[in-house]
Amino acid sequence: MNVLMQRLCHLRGVYSVLLRGSDNGNFAHWVHGALPKHKYSTPSVACIDSGKTLGVHTTTPIIDDENENEDNSGPERIQENAYAHNLFLNSWKYEKIVMQPSTTYAHVTNKEALEILEQDWNLIWTNVEIVSAIKKLSYNFSHNNEEKIKSFEYMKAFSNLKIEKLTNDELMTIMRHLVLFNNHMRHCNFYSNLCMRIDRECMKRFLKLPIEQTLYLCDIIYQMTCRINRYFSQYMWYSIRNIGNKPQKLSPQHLVQILFFLNIHRKPPINMYEFEYHLERCKDELSINELGIAALGFFKTSTKIKSADFLNYIIQRSAAEINEVHSVSIASIIKLVRYSTNLTEMKSLLDLLKILTPYEPHYTLSSLTHIAQACGRTAVYNKELMDRIITRLNKELKIARLKDFERFIYTFTMLDINSSVYQNVIEELRTTWNTIRAFEIQKFPYVASRILGYLTIKSIFPMDLIRYVMAPEFVTKTCHGNYHFLSREYLVLDYSLRIEVPEYDGPFLKPTIRSFLEKKYYDLCLNTNSSSTRANMLFSNVLATCQELFNNTTDISIIRPLPYFTPQDIVLCLNEQNQLMPSEKYLSQFEEIDIKRVDKENSNNVRWIALVIGHPGLLIRNCRNKPTGALAVKMRQLSIIGYKPVMISYMTWDILQSPREKCEYIKSLIIK
Repeated sequence: MNVLMQRLCHLRGVYSVLLRGSDNGNFAHWVHGALPKHKYSTPSVACIDSGKTLGVHTTTPIIDDENENEDNSGPERIQENAYAHNLFLNSWKYEKIVMQPSTTYAHVTNKEALEILEQDWNLIWTNVEIVSAIKKLSYNFSHNNEEKIKSFEYMKAFSNLKIEKLTNDELMTIMRHLVLFNNHMRHCNFYSNLCMRIDRECMKRFLKLPIEQTLYLCDIIYQMTCRINRYFSQYMWYSIRNIGNKPQKLSPQHLVQILFFLNIHRKPPINMYEFEYHLERCKDELSINELGIAALGFFKTSTKIKSADFLNYIIQRSAAEINEVHSVSIASIIKLVRYSTNLTEMKSLLDLLKILTPYEPHYTLSSLTHIAQACGRTAVYNKELMDRIITRLNKELKIARLKDFERFIYTFTMLDINSSVYQNVIEELRTTWNTIRAFEIQKFPYVASRILGYLTIKSIFPMDLIRYVMAPEFVTKTCHGNYHFLSREYLVLDYSLRIEVPEYDGPFLKPTIRSFLEKKYYDLCLNTNSSSTRANMLFSNVLATCQELFNNTTDISIIRPLPYFTPQDIVLCLNEQNQLMPSEKYLSQFEEIDIKRVDKENSNNVRWIALVIGHPGLLIRNCRNKPTGALAVKMRQLSIIGYKPVMISYMTWDILQSPREKCEYIKSLIIK
């Protein structure tokens, strides 16, 4: 092993330039390095039908260059992992644990390379000959101006490569040169198989390397395989588990690199709480962009930041160093904040959103989706930021992904924003559904259905697109035949069509599917909501106040008039004298999954009042008593089916001190 280390340390000084182009943020070709030692609004229903029937696209979708539309005025999109690894490559702090590309090469023509590939690789080649052949093939691939040799030409050579008999030095050299083929051969099974064979060799040979050498080897494996879809390295996983469970022995850069690898593997084999503790201890030694990469590791492994102080530190430092924060880093930080935040971090988040607003032109549309989604999930509204994001989306509709539309529409509707952007997105989808977006829709059908579900919040119903996603074959494709995976937006679509678009003549969900989904999401709500939550306490308090006001505990109904909303409402039936009337007999005729309509015209002069609890999760946090879109649509649809919706805002309720004040407040809302 000492010989291996000496040899590799010697090689390290030789390989270093090919990625100098990455100093400006772009990757160049890689050759080899070495293992170092070292508004509650109620707009009228918008039923939009293009007059066209969208049929199922049965042929290969047309994919052209419109996704690279010249109207894109924003910064160039860069993948998160590419950005993070590029940061490592351009920082001296990671030079011992990240493989730099090599400048060593020789001119090898296609003719020479093909002669090598046509050799019988089953013959007894010497190790030196094998290494020399792989080197020449990599030089030809990366430094030859001729047309690249077709991938299949490498199959025989790569499939018969005798890696088992190579020395450690020779195996490392071959691995470094294989990095160059990663992108070109990411769809080739023979290349994936070679990488897996090499991974097994690493498991046999390199399990006891020092920390820096282990991380360096993990980086080589990453560079060899990062473009292979769903590739899993056993060596990387084992190394992350072995090193990551000893965070007290790791430097700040080691911690960040391990979080980068965790971001790739998604399932953390380590104690993330202890890892967070040690990361927090060295937070001042890391740049804000390094913290952004670390944030990605936590988010992608579904790990919340437990320390409120640490989360606040990240938010506040992002605001303080906003000039330095890269578009990918701000998106990563915002995603982690969205996932981890509690009410204690809300002020810091609002401050950060205000500070980053002028920097919107510097962020990619993808990063803006995460910023917008954080606003939607936490129910905070910054008008200038939302206006800027809407303007950007309108400019970049042609290049926006289906997932971008989903996240933006979710946010705009949750914040109850009125805008022409909804119609613009619909027209973009309508004109590209069966052409340039057909492949994307076929790959992510659930995203298309969610977009249309979110649009119902604003009472927008593009009928042609809805008929498409409600078609039984599309529903089946969305969930791969397992209805357990259908999102709640299908319930929203189905019920909203029945309530707001009675003239709709397209397909609905099958009754069995609708019933299954209604039960699934209601049970999920019951299982995740503790009886001590603020929302439930508010509900119980309002109910007790109503019972005291009417001196009645039997004629106040606790039901869900709209079955796709899981929170129950307090329903009162009052006559002309404002007396409470029995309602149980009438309401008992309905099943749980039924829309519980009340007939205003034939109601015997009674009023049906639904008290809707406006708890903190249903009001926009920085806009007093303003419902989110989810609450606004509930109020609107309750009115359509015959109830008078009355919102009880926690903001107002918390001001009321005595039971008498609360009774008087309820009375003022419901008594004529």
